[in-house]
This record gives sequence, C-alpha cells and structure tokens, in this order.
Amino acid sequence: MGFFFGLIIMTMMVSVFQVNDFDFNNMEAGVRTLVSGVNPYAPETRVNEFFNPPFSVIFLWPILFITPKIAVAVGGALLFAVVFYQRSWVGLAWFLTNSALYIFAKGGIDMYVIGAGLLLLFAGDKVSNRWVQFLLRVLAYGFLMVKPQGGLFVVILYILYRRDWWGLFASMLVFGLPFQVYYLDWLHLIVAAPPASQTIGAHTIMGKFGPWLAIIVAIWIIFARKWNFWELGGALAGILSPYGMPGVPVFLTLTSVRQIVAIPIVVLFSAGLAKLTWVTPPPGVDFYEYLTSFLVIYHLGILALVLILSSYPGVTVAPNEGAQIDARALLAAAIARLRGTT
Repeated sequence: MGFFFGLIIMTMMVSVFQVNDFDFNNMEAGVRTLVSGVNPYAPETRVNEFFNPPFSVIFLWPILFITPKIAVAVGGALLFAVVFYQRSWVGLAWFLTNSALYIFAKGGIDMYVIGAGLLLLFAGDKVSNRWVQFLLRVLAYGFLMVKPQGGLFVVILYILYRRDWWGLFASMLVFGLPFQVYYLDWLHLIVAAPPASQTIGAHTIMGKFGPWLAIIVAIWIIFARKWNFWELGGALAGILSPYGMPGVPVFLTLTSVRQIVAIPIVVLFSAGLAKLTWVTPPPGVDFYEYLTSFLVIYHLGILALVLILSSYPGVTVAPNEGAQIDARALLAAAIARLRGTT
C-alpha cells in the first residue's frame, strides 16, 4: 500500500517539479559503458562523474530504459514503502516537504537503491526459508553498496548484528570476482579524483569539520539510545562519510523519531533554513560555487536538528522490526564479563 500510494504521489510531483538529469545521465553513461565491456574508470575511457562501484551495473541496468523522472518516482515510492512499513510519519513529513524536493534537483538514484535495499532486508527478516533469507540479504547488500557513502554503515551494522558472515562472503564473491578487472582503476579514481561533492559540497560533519569531531559526535550518537540498524546507519553516514547523499541519510535517521509533535518542529525548522539558503545567485556569478556554502549550511543544519531529535531521551523506540543496536547494553555486558574474569 505504501509503495503504490507513494508511486501516485511521486508521479504527481515529478509532473510538476523539474527533475535534474545531470547525475542520472552520468550514471546511465557509466552503466552503458560497463554493459559494453569497456572500463569507465580508466583514464582513456573514463565516464565523467561516474563513481559507482563496478558491480552496480547489476542493479542499475534498468536506468538504460527509463527516464530520470521514472527513476525518482519509483525510488520515492520505495522510500514511501519503508515509511509505511515502519510507521515513520515524522520521516514522511520531512520527506514530502524537503528531501524529495532536493532529490528532484539532484536527480540521482539514491532513493531507488537505499529503498530497495532496506525493503529486501526487512523481507529477509520475515521469511522462514533460510535460502530465501540468504538470497534477499545478498541482494540487499548489493543495492545498498551501490551508494556506499549512504549504505555502507547500514550493511556493516546489519551484518554485525545478524552475524551474517556467509552473506558477507557470498557478497564479496558475487560482487567482487566478476568485476575484479575494474576495481583497481575504480579505487584509483576515487582517491585521485574524488567526486566534486566530496571536495566542494561537504554535506557531512567529517567532510566539513574533519574526522576528530566526527568521531566524537558518532560515539555520542551510538551511545545515546537504542537504534534500529537503518536509523543508526543513516546517522553515521551523515556524520562519518566524506560526503553524504543529501537527503537520504537524514531521512533514515529521522525515521527513529516517533513523537508526532516533532512534525511541525522539523517542517518549520527546515522551511526556515530553506528560506535562508535557497537563494538566487547574482548575475555573472558561477551558480555552483556561489550556492555551495548555502547548501552546506542547509544540510548540516538539518543534520544537527535530526541528531538532536533522534537522541532525545523522550523519543519512543520503534518496534523490533529489525536488528536493534543497544551500545550501552553491549558495553555494560562487556564490563561485567571483564569483572567476572578478574
């Protein structure tokens, strides 16, 4: 129900708002190059602004046959399904008023891969057949790692909690061996010529303020409360990634906030930030250079609000629909074991 309701809403929105096709076109060109057997990461055949890992072709091939508007509509519908499944109405309110609009402007596939990956993990936790669980989890890891700056922490937390070592091993084989000829060039590209978002648009705490402050904030968040794995994964992506996927990690973190009173707080605060930072550059000024600092203020401001709301003691913890991480309980148990052995 959530998916089809979201598909209707998103179809209406993409018919009204303009969808940026820059990122989509770059990824389409990269996927088309991989499908043809050419290395999109090598200097002589490099595809502009294509930084997704080589195995992403397994999950992104449908973009060869659809438009950016369809990709955004389907991706948004998948996140709607996550919202309805988890009853995260605060997250839905922010998604409809802010994150969806930014993703329209960005035109990427963030919602598609994160939404599909999470739903596959939820499905894997529900089915009783072990082989089906195994298949769904491996597919989910692949979807989430298409955008590692947003999905890496979700995958790590889920694997650690479930102790899914076989799923990790199978993922490394399936997504590694067939594409091994590309990985050295891909890693060299990421290190030597990182995405512009990493060097210009520092949308995360580590990207803007450096690793030490980011680590301190991350430790505080980890021990602040009990988390579902996707909520903490989103928070850590917003804190520790060199550059975040603007919108989605904040949305995942915000799904942990269950009190309805938070809806007007989030909407009014984000609307105020949008009013402050969504400006028109003066004539003759480079559009992206002028707006970069405003985008950083907007996203870090939203991230700060969401981290405070999600770690507030009065927030209700979601039902145990997935792996829940309670760092304080784990630390207390470890200390008790140490005392028992001394």
